[in-house]
Amino acid sequence: ASLAGEIDFSVTPKVRERLLALIEAGAPEIVLDLSGLAYVDSSGLALFIEARKILAESGRTIRIAAISPQVRKLFSLTQIGELFGLPD
Repeated sequence: ASLAGEIDFSVTPKVRERLLALIEAGAPEIVLDLSGLAYVDSSGLALFIEARKILAESGRTIRIAAISPQVRKLFSLTQIGELFGLPD
């Protein structure tokens, strides 16, 4: 799944719907391409963590294949990058 633009509290519900639809589709792993994502706020970060938790409960995973430098920095600062397989 590719996410681009900005994820903040105003769009998090729509992104959540999209992620939940992917989760319900039953794939063993969801791979996110965040290379076009310029900004994500705490509601977006919480959403990624929620999706990871839901998948983990059924033995599935979520991984980030590509990430923009701005979002990588945020993942590093919040120390959640390792949850998604991002090297430091």
